[in-house]
Amino acid sequence: MQAIDKFRTDIGKAERRFAGKGENGLLEELRAFFYRSFPAVGEETLAALFAAYAERRRALPESASDWLAGVGSLLLMDYDGYPFEKADWEEIREAVALEEEEIDMELLEYVMSLVVEHGAL
Repeated sequence: MQAIDKFRTDIGKAERRFAGKGENGLLEELRAFFYRSFPAVGEETLAALFAAYAERRRALPESASDWLAGVGSLLLMDYDGYPFEKADWEEIREAVALEEEEIDMELLEYVMSLVVEHGAL
């Protein structure tokens, strides 16, 4: 199983496991899961990306998990082709740029090359 497949499966498991905690409890558990999944990515970047996910979850709950998995594929440097909109790419660019001095240079280059490829720079 590829890392992105495991991450996607783990999101679904976490959502089912914590569903009984109410929306706020579920979001807190998912936030902890997301942070644990990417220990090499800085907290500011993760916080910005998770906040964007939480917004999507409130507005479009049926597609939010796929969006988060798409973000995960970027952070795993194995982009799965999720169809982010231009505004999403801009948001991802801003989140990653929050820690451009501290983030792994290879990850920064990977994400930014996809941002450019998708016309969000």
